[in-house]
Amino acid sequence: MRLLILLLLLLLFTPAISFAQTFEGKISYANSYKSNSPQLKDEQLGLMMGTIQDYYIKGGDYKSIVNGSLVKMQLYRSAENRSYTLTGKSDLLYWEDYGKNKDVATKFDIERGKETIMGVICDVLIVYTPKSKTFYYYSNKYGVNPGLFKQHAYGNWYYIISKTKALPLKIVYEDKQFTLTSIAVNISPMKLEAKLFEVPDKSKIVPATW
Repeated sequence: MRLLILLLLLLLFTPAISFAQTFEGKISYANSYKSNSPQLKDEQLGLMMGTIQDYYIKGGDYKSIVNGSLVKMQLYRSAENRSYTLTGKSDLLYWEDYGKNKDVATKFDIERGKETIMGVICDVLIVYTPKSKTFYYYSNKYGVNPGLFKQHAYGNWYYIISKTKALPLKIVYEDKQFTLTSIAVNISPMKLEAKLFEVPDKSKIVPATW
């Protein structure tokens, strides 16, 4: 009888344990844009900022590869709390201190079971700042450990994941210039090599001036 009870408990709690695990792997997003400026077309925004984004994450490090003409790659290393960005202008890597944030969140709302994305029911976190409003659709199926990003103030990232404890499957960002919609189209859990998150050429690092 004791063995039977133990097996039943394992069956009941195993799904909850697996859903709470930290996601490691790759998420591909499809990005689309709606311009709020008559001087800038939606298609131009797509060409500049990219319509496909491959996002890799391992522990507290992440890397994005984008097909835009402005930004090609962004690498975040948690040990340094720095981001390294490769633009379309040169092969230089521009670093930024991610302990700084110029658009601090002022409030948030959470709505449960708001949308189904890739067959997964998602809650939505709505974050308000003085300059923008952003919707983050998420599920604990793709968990992340907020403690790994405590110093990541840039983009309100720690503020966001301290509430969701999960990676977004959809983001809708709105400001005066444009609206960005980013939706996950493929999710691939996998073990990633640590070298994927190494700075490719330290001799080409310069401070970002934007």
